[in-house]
Amino acid sequence: MNSFIKCKNILSKGFILLLFILMFSYPHASYKGASSGLMLWFLNVLPTLLPFIIVSNMMIMLNIAGKISRILYPLLGRLFRVSPNGCYPILIGFLSGLPMGAKSTADLLEAERIDTDEGTFLLSMCNNASPVFIMNYIAANQLKMPDLRARLFFIIYGSSVISALLYRTYRNLHKKIVRISELSKKNEGINSEYVSVRFSFDILDKSIMNGFEVITKIGGYIILFSILAQIINEIGSGFGLYKAIVMGILEITTGIDQICKLPIDINIKIVLVSVLTSFGGLSGLAQTKSVLGKSRLSIKTYICVKLLSALVAMVLSVLYVFFIKNF
Repeated sequence: MNSFIKCKNILSKGFILLLFILMFSYPHASYKGASSGLMLWFLNVLPTLLPFIIVSNMMIMLNIAGKISRILYPLLGRLFRVSPNGCYPILIGFLSGLPMGAKSTADLLEAERIDTDEGTFLLSMCNNASPVFIMNYIAANQLKMPDLRARLFFIIYGSSVISALLYRTYRNLHKKIVRISELSKKNEGINSEYVSVRFSFDILDKSIMNGFEVITKIGGYIILFSILAQIINEIGSGFGLYKAIVMGILEITTGIDQICKLPIDINIKIVLVSVLTSFGGLSGLAQTKSVLGKSRLSIKTYICVKLLSALVAMVLSVLYVFFIKNF
């Protein structure tokens, strides 16, 4: 174990040194990548996510989220076999996308309103690219196929749901878990401690400060991975498809843009963007890790499930382009 930790430490330091050398060797690419990452964060991520994070923080602190979850429970609870509290991350994650699904799950776990098993399942299922990103940016703007919007959404979100359910089934076969009914009773008992919480400016201040802390971390990761993607794009003149895939693995927005510009078959583009979006990119993984806080949710488990999700998305997208698309 000590040798593994030592090796991991050496690799981490080596990667940081390599990044410094690359930035020094490709100053223009570093500047261009940092600029594009900053503008992406400032013009899109900041105004979209920051208000949502602040309001979501207040909803959880004031137990408004719990009341919304109980309204959704008759449908979502029975469909995904989650507790009443677990319905809130499903709603937020499916509407807002990454990393709000992860943050709302982590916040509920830290508040002891869901347990670790349920938190792991919700994190795996509810933390994906937003529907707007999938249907507008990918389908309409990049692939130039507005008719693909709903189908691409179902491929990517369907792969996430299927992979999360497969992981939970696997976990249940190897570990005895608490019944959903017992979990619900437990969560109801915990919820009663928060019913009397009233609005205060202290809660608002904490929500705002947490929102700025989270959004700043996200911005840092977007800029760093945008720099890496741009450097890779400027290294050499060949390997167009392979470069685009590597860039997509690092940061999906840049990678998808490069893939859609390549002169390759549209069916290949659909499969590639589906796989990369389902995985979320290393930038998305880093953003997810940054919002987990002290929730005890495992980023390693999350990565494994996202890899499974990418595999499922590949299967679903291949089935679509070969058997369903032309019908």
